[in-house]
Amino acid sequence: MSDAYIPVPTGVAVSLQTLKVSLEKMGHTVYVFAPDYFGFKDQDPHIARLPAIFSMHEKYRPTRWPLVKIKRHQVEQLKIDIVHSHYFFKNFDFAIRLAKAAKAPLVASVYRIFPEIAKLKPSFLQGAQSAYENSLNDMICYLNKCQGVVALSSSSKKYLSAFPINTSIETIPVGIFPKDFAGFPPQTVKAKFSIPQERKIVLFVGRIEDDKNLKFLLKSFKNIWKAIDDVHLLIVGGGSKLKYYQQIAALLPYNKFITFTGYLPKSYVNKIYSTASVLAYCAQLDPQPLAVLESLAAGTPVVAIKGLGAQDFISENIDGFVTRNDIADFSEKIIELLRRDKMQMEFSLNARREIQAFRSSNLTADLVKFYEQIQEQTKTDFYDNT
Repeated sequence: MSDAYIPVPTGVAVSLQTLKVSLEKMGHTVYVFAPDYFGFKDQDPHIARLPAIFSMHEKYRPTRWPLVKIKRHQVEQLKIDIVHSHYFFKNFDFAIRLAKAAKAPLVASVYRIFPEIAKLKPSFLQGAQSAYENSLNDMICYLNKCQGVVALSSSSKKYLSAFPINTSIETIPVGIFPKDFAGFPPQTVKAKFSIPQERKIVLFVGRIEDDKNLKFLLKSFKNIWKAIDDVHLLIVGGGSKLKYYQQIAALLPYNKFITFTGYLPKSYVNKIYSTASVLAYCAQLDPQPLAVLESLAAGTPVVAIKGLGAQDFISENIDGFVTRNDIADFSEKIIELLRRDKMQMEFSLNARREIQAFRSSNLTADLVKFYEQIQEQTKTDFYDNT
């Protein structure tokens, strides 16, 4: 279940859809419980849309969900073996209640490090430290009610392991389908966004929000623009801060070399990656940035800042670079790739090879093994307590 599923433009929605397809290919039945979005209808009978109250500021962000009571006899008819939560906005207690009704173990994937996000968004009622502490307590409490926790990267697992979380934590990234990232001809994409054909593209893909570190990206691009004559920054994605960052960019002396696309359909974004010379990924709080894996699948090298996960998916000096949270370091690595065509080509070939380790079929099989371990442990705990 997830509080952010299709058609929500987030990595969680994409990851859950990928996981659903992969599990079904292995012969499993997958039910998805997600919010009911106005005007959107599913064709899949295994997707249950439950009513929610949404934020006034984000049409996809539920503040209360679901607005229904769980009926045990209906849940029992589904014969659920595992309940797996995939939360993007907050840890709702729905998964806990559903698992109890189904008498099934609960597994949680940690897609966002909510305490760190809370630091960036203090309210007028509480400061950053108070917001962090409250969110941290909520996260620990929720994860300790689960029978298994999935960390999407080793860095994320290390972060979680520093807290009093007594639940078993396993590192299992969400896989991708590499064939989905065959690209458009570069001239097609450049023409669509009015980018001169001779320019090399530095690409960013992600939600346009403060936690994506976009001010850092814009400042870094100043160094890149000064060093490289024929370069263009293409920022792909929508979000609540899109207009804000467009206004900032408009004031820069190099603004005509920056393009914001706004929201684009996922199938279209998949085909843009290969057009770029490099993906610039400057966010630090994502346990598993899908954009990094998707870029590598398209054969586009990545330069990313070390954080809670990005570095775990890049082979240093093989298919990309991992830098410090330093504008000079970050921009210098991008400049190096843009100047060295041979290195860029080698990195591209390496990326397509290295990404095979993250095929969805392989990682979904690892997840199923973890499910089975949790089920067996749950049975053992039950007999030990009788």
